[in-house]
Amino acid sequence: MGSRGRAPAHPGTGSGLRTGRWPRGGRRPLLGVMELTCHRLTPAIGATATLPCEHAGFCDEVAEMIHAALVEHSVLVFPDADLTTSAMVQLGRALGTLGIRHHSYATHPDSEDVVVLTWEGDQKPDAAEWHSDMTYRRDPPFASILKAVEVPPVGGDTLWASMFAVHDALDPGLRQDLAQLEAVHDMGAFRTGAYRDRGDEGITAALVEAGTAVHPVIAHHPVTGRPYVNVSESFTRFVIGLSAPESARLLTYLFDLINRPDFHVRIRWQTGMVVIWDNRGTQHYAVADYLPHRRVMHRVAVVTDRRTPSGASPNAASGRAASPRVPRTPGVGVAVPRAHSAGSSP
Repeated sequence: MGSRGRAPAHPGTGSGLRTGRWPRGGRRPLLGVMELTCHRLTPAIGATATLPCEHAGFCDEVAEMIHAALVEHSVLVFPDADLTTSAMVQLGRALGTLGIRHHSYATHPDSEDVVVLTWEGDQKPDAAEWHSDMTYRRDPPFASILKAVEVPPVGGDTLWASMFAVHDALDPGLRQDLAQLEAVHDMGAFRTGAYRDRGDEGITAALVEAGTAVHPVIAHHPVTGRPYVNVSESFTRFVIGLSAPESARLLTYLFDLINRPDFHVRIRWQTGMVVIWDNRGTQHYAVADYLPHRRVMHRVAVVTDRRTPSGASPNAASGRAASPRVPRTPGVGVAVPRAHSAGSSP
């Protein structure tokens, strides 16, 4: 069923759509007669939506509604939006600030804010791993806007996973242990291209350019405060304070849990379809099953959230400093606790 303008009892748990900012002790602003109707795709994540007006311009009112829906559903699918590059940039700026340039991808000739992702022939896509975008930076982008420009005849789907649902499925004791931990993120498999270009020196230079960051294993959404698992198989390399074997065992357990379909939504692309996702609390996986056919996507990265309180971030929201320290070690010498399925009986 669809949902119009109803606020859920708890962040991310209701079926209705809030048409305004996340309420934090105050009343929601009234947004006139425009509505954004969403249809939930899975219990864990995702909704389809239709833009409430022609997108000749994205006013604050429309941006407020899209932001509210994004905070609730994490992934918004607009099947028939067919935004131009300029409209994608305008929407991105209505949601926040742009500016991150990816170290490996080409940009659109009409706008450096639009990345062009083209894969065909024997090129192997580099997004066929679970990841949140650019977590190897201290402040990863808040959101991304992705448009399908050219799609293969079959295949090329993208999956998203809810890290909130993954967190909620963890054993409570393990959650407490993970909340004390931080992990190192770096550029992961992007090393391959750097090595092919310049060998060992290329990897060193690429790591410096891309950056390395330490993030809490359990982060908190800066708008809702809701906790989520903040490690990915693409970019998370090591848990601070653990031995290499302990870190590998713990991360492997979490990666396996993230891979369970209970927490996923799968989107089959159509030409002109636009998807917006909140990078905070989600991961995605672009299925590379369509080669040698061609797949072309346009993407805009929104760096900061205009509607997030000043200074708030997944690190700051947890009430913890981002500086490294040695935490207590969870589960050493014992089996990793079993997780319960989200939304189902044990």
